[in-house]
Amino acid sequence: MNKGKKRTILMMLCCLIAASCLYETMFRSEMEAANESQKVKKANHEVTIASEMSALPGGMGMIAENEHLQLFIDKKTTEVSVREKRNGQVWSTNPIDHAKDTIATAINKTNLASQLIISYFNDKGHESFMNNEEESIKKNQFEIALVDNGVKITYEIGSSEKGLSSIPKAVGKERFEERILNKIADEAVRNKLRTRFFYNEEKQQYERKKMQDYVVKDVVAVLESIGYTAEDAQEDNQMVESGDQAENVAPRFTIPLIYQLEGENLIARIATDEVMDSDAFPLHTMQLLPFFGAADHEAEGYMFVPDGSGALIYLNNNNHAARAYEVPLYGIDQTPLQNSKTEVQYTQVSRFPVFGMKQENHAMFAIIEQGDAQATITADTSGKLNSYNRVGATFKMKDMEPVVFRTGSVTKQVPKYSEMYDSGLQIRYAFLEDSSADYTGMANYYRDYLIKHYGLTRQKSGGDTPFVLELIGSIPVRKNFLGIPYPSTEAVTTYSQAIEILESLQQRDISQIQLKYSGWFNKGVQHRLPSSIKLDSILGGKKMFEKLLNYAEENNIEVYPDVAFQRVYENGKGFQASKDATRFLNRKSAKSFDDDIVTTNPSDMLYYLLSPRKLTGVVDKFLKNYESFDADGVSLRDLGEDLNSDVTSHETVNRQEAIGIIGENLQKIKEETGKIMLSGGNAYTLPYAKTIVNAPLTSSEFNIADEDVPFYSMVLHGYVDYAGTPINLGRDQDQRTALLKTLETGSNVFYQWFYAQPTMIRDTKLNNLYSPHYGDWFEEAVHLYNESNAILRDVQDQTIKGHRKLADEVFETTFEQGKKIIVNYNKSAVTVDDISIEAQGYRVIGGGL
Repeated sequence: MNKGKKRTILMMLCCLIAASCLYETMFRSEMEAANESQKVKKANHEVTIASEMSALPGGMGMIAENEHLQLFIDKKTTEVSVREKRNGQVWSTNPIDHAKDTIATAINKTNLASQLIISYFNDKGHESFMNNEEESIKKNQFEIALVDNGVKITYEIGSSEKGLSSIPKAVGKERFEERILNKIADEAVRNKLRTRFFYNEEKQQYERKKMQDYVVKDVVAVLESIGYTAEDAQEDNQMVESGDQAENVAPRFTIPLIYQLEGENLIARIATDEVMDSDAFPLHTMQLLPFFGAADHEAEGYMFVPDGSGALIYLNNNNHAARAYEVPLYGIDQTPLQNSKTEVQYTQVSRFPVFGMKQENHAMFAIIEQGDAQATITADTSGKLNSYNRVGATFKMKDMEPVVFRTGSVTKQVPKYSEMYDSGLQIRYAFLEDSSADYTGMANYYRDYLIKHYGLTRQKSGGDTPFVLELIGSIPVRKNFLGIPYPSTEAVTTYSQAIEILESLQQRDISQIQLKYSGWFNKGVQHRLPSSIKLDSILGGKKMFEKLLNYAEENNIEVYPDVAFQRVYENGKGFQASKDATRFLNRKSAKSFDDDIVTTNPSDMLYYLLSPRKLTGVVDKFLKNYESFDADGVSLRDLGEDLNSDVTSHETVNRQEAIGIIGENLQKIKEETGKIMLSGGNAYTLPYAKTIVNAPLTSSEFNIADEDVPFYSMVLHGYVDYAGTPINLGRDQDQRTALLKTLETGSNVFYQWFYAQPTMIRDTKLNNLYSPHYGDWFEEAVHLYNESNAILRDVQDQTIKGHRKLADEVFETTFEQGKKIIVNYNKSAVTVDDISIEAQGYRVIGGGL
């Protein structure tokens, strides 16, 4: 190459470099100017949106970042997105193209752009709805502020007009002059304001006169200029006697929403102690991020909901006639009268505070960490109200029920409200990819979470699987004396008969027995308050009871005498309903019913609800008396599944607070007794359970759902023993189906028996317990247990690492060390992947058999 050409090329390179430097300088200047314009002021604090170089399409700027995630916000719409650094996947609070939705109209359109959807009551107790898009963002009634690793957005939702609620009805003379008048510099304004109030010489206070709307606005403006707020007005109203001018205010709510990055997770929470409503419009419910991670009408995957064992709702399943999924966590709160009268739509309780969304090779999994006791999981598919599939949580902030007042011949019904829930709302979002982006990955993640936060520990390996047996001791009956009926009890399994049944099982080589013994004290199954313990003499007395315990100890049988703490079946004998029962909002003592285990309908077993305030005292007295028995365990009938509030006006306990009370007492019981058997197994009780019975092995089979999954079992297997409902009380009593379900879920065999003939329970409150005579089920139970134990005994300490549907009614469960069990629920043989499975049969691959 000649020197001329070299010189030309060199000059061209220099020009390119100079141009590049000039462009970079200009670009930086433009970005700095853009950044300067993207400052949102809150008081004296400035929030700077990060450089567009770190932005997402659509005008979002980055506001927080860590090793795993980046957090973005659109300062105009307050929509937030989080990006996974490992793969670039973006999850957003709202569908990116929601404005183009062709189905949604009116409020459903603005709901798509909302991060909060709330409901509230009016003065008649009627419910209305608002969202923060229509009632806050469009009105520019929000403030943005940076917090550690995230952002806080405070929304003012509702009317932008501040009315009479910001003006005191009455103010003491000294405070009015010092706090208000003396703060106004302009004498004319000061005098004008004074004319809006009447001075009551007798009461030594200024009282607000009636005002036209335009006067209200002027007065509010003056008060705001001196820093006098609606909270100040409310405080003044409480300090003095006030007039009765109506507060014709519009609904307005203050709700702070906070997003923060924490490791690989996004945290979304509501600072509930800063939430504000008004007496005129009490806040009822709050949907938090109802469209986070929503999937459009072309997406493939499913939504996971924690209904019973767990269920999947396929994306875009075209099941438009099905009702949206809407189920409260931990069952209903039985205290609000409205709830107790509600027809329960679900047959299985949601015991884990989780939900999830799978889209192709990515998944979002959410754990409700605060406010779970107030939460209802909701989900719906596309094609109904909008074009999106969504799953999320709604939180109850206040309860309401009508209270009737009678004055002479006049009857008036007015709404009565509970206190505002203020114990925090928080959802943790985890993000999964590839082979972990399914319900198996979600189960693995939640198990690890429980190990870290709840301290779950591995089961010890070796030995047979447990045979779980409930024996019923004595039951309530009605007897007659000289034609006069009176309540009594009747023995259906005495202490000696219990030993006889245990001996029969051991003679058939069933040695790992976990015995739940119900109805052993205080007048049977429907026992009195357990603050004292009196053995039922008709069962054999103390010596025979101790013989039962000694026999169990000598034969390595775990015995769990059953006790109900929250369900009180008799008023009296240490329990006064007027003092000790939780109450409805109308001040009446709360009552409920045991559910029929088969039909799930209320049975005849009526009981009072012990207030959470009284639980600790009852537990302490029980444990003190229980020390005299040499029992190394206890069965808790209701602490694992019942969760109720108490709205007694002076000592309110919400459900979230009740969780704390239950946890403290479970810890105490575990320390004193050693082993606990729980019924139900809500998430917050897991750290204390050795065994769980009546665990969910199926879902409620809602029309909107497409498939059951054993999520509950997948989380707990290898850590906690569990069994479903008693096999002999199943709906169809199909032993073969029960065996297959046991194998698929890794659950234990569970029967409920008594020794007496079934005629003993005829015309009693327990007549729903059909076919409980142990002799009718003994041989089948032994055979079913032996078959199940032979397959599951070597994996009982292993986790379930995989589960999948191979064909219709054909499922494969994979255990930690590779053993696979394929079950076929069909009444005809099937062949899947060259593996033949007989009708209602199973195949075991690996691990023997």
